[in-house]
Amino acid sequence: EISKKATAKSSKHTIAESAALHAAKAAAEKRATAALLILRDVAFQRDTMRGAAVDCAVAIAAGRMPGSPPIEDKALKLVMNVIFPKNSDCADKVVESATKELELATRFCIDNYEKITKANEANAKKKEKPRHGIKAALLPQSDEEKMALDRVRKPVVLTMALCVRRPDIIKAIMEMSCREGADILAKAVKTNMPKLTKAASVKHGAANIALRVSDMASERETPLLLSFLDNLAPATDKSLPSQELIDACHEIQKNRPDVDSRYIIPIVSGMKRDQLVHKLPEFVRSSDSIFKSSLRRMAERLGRYVLIFRDEPDPTESTLRGMSSCEQMVYLHHLDFHNVGIPQKRYLDVIRLCLEDDEVFNDRVVQAALDHMSGKFLEGESLPLAYMRTIILTCSKHESLHSWICHVLLPRLVEGSVYTDKRQWEGWMRCAKMLENTRDHGVSSLEAIQKLPEEQLKMYRAKYPQK
Repeated sequence: EISKKATAKSSKHTIAESAALHAAKAAAEKRATAALLILRDVAFQRDTMRGAAVDCAVAIAAGRMPGSPPIEDKALKLVMNVIFPKNSDCADKVVESATKELELATRFCIDNYEKITKANEANAKKKEKPRHGIKAALLPQSDEEKMALDRVRKPVVLTMALCVRRPDIIKAIMEMSCREGADILAKAVKTNMPKLTKAASVKHGAANIALRVSDMASERETPLLLSFLDNLAPATDKSLPSQELIDACHEIQKNRPDVDSRYIIPIVSGMKRDQLVHKLPEFVRSSDSIFKSSLRRMAERLGRYVLIFRDEPDPTESTLRGMSSCEQMVYLHHLDFHNVGIPQKRYLDVIRLCLEDDEVFNDRVVQAALDHMSGKFLEGESLPLAYMRTIILTCSKHESLHSWICHVLLPRLVEGSVYTDKRQWEGWMRCAKMLENTRDHGVSSLEAIQKLPEEQLKMYRAKYPQK
């Protein structure tokens, strides 16, 4: 009985405390809302006090002055939807105040750069496997970095909202984000870039805003320009990049001081396949990361064609867009590296890079590409230089393809007289030798070897005697 009374009393006390706390919060929000309305009236009615009132409202929206999340949201709406549209002077004051807040956020990032870097390094040592990928790179690497990102996010969001109304402000964001030590600000900008590009492209047109931002960006601000272009044509979109945006990105690449293939990577999924074939040497010459990124974007909207080499519906007209993983492997093998000035070592290295990326170029993709090229070989086309080398690397990497190689591919190459090409013949013999004595695993190339003409069989046995 005593216990029940004590519990009931405690429960009533807790309910009373919660009610009092809720009432206090509601009263505080009501007062803060009234204060925002006063700031609005001052900004509209007192010319001499307008700057100070706008500064105060922007500081609340940017999270620098104290306020609950609902009040910060109200302040943001007040600034963007009420004060900014009032007249040109109000708009100029809002932009000026927002730029000041962004500058303060930049200084905060620079001042705390070393502290955050040390915290990230210490945290990285505790993790067994570091995270990779574009999204992982934008995540906070430590608690210190997370707090810093939370601190600068609101000024960034506010300034980006203004960028939609006045695109010229994008220059200020890029300039501040690319200052030495302002890495956290740059990360916050890149994290919120999708919202900016979506709104800006709707209001100004994707191609138009891409060209305008490119004209603003200095060489040092290239990383932010690339992020902007990348988000103008996100992989999540169901539709292909427009031809206007494709043309704009090519124009940007042409006009930039650094002729960089990264400027056109965002729109390669919308380019015609024959254009991509001509651009392939440019991507091959780039770094490994740029090369792999270009391949990923080419195939990002062709998931159901990943194992298919598509034929043009009308051979006289090029209509196919993008390039599937199977097609990439085929065209890389057929790359005329000598005529485009690419060293043979680089030609072989990029094919090896693809084979190592078995998340994209898995055994089924490799099989589809090898199968297509061998089929064309029977029709009279010559095998590309790296063909047998790829089969040998595949034998080492994908045991799942051993049976297909032994019973389908090697006999097909014999049927096409692979032994008439010295280099390919040497590769065929080496591959056959690798799989000849693998009967313990249920497969062997012996059947394919026995299909060789008598002269070639003697040549094979002279090089690799039967045990």
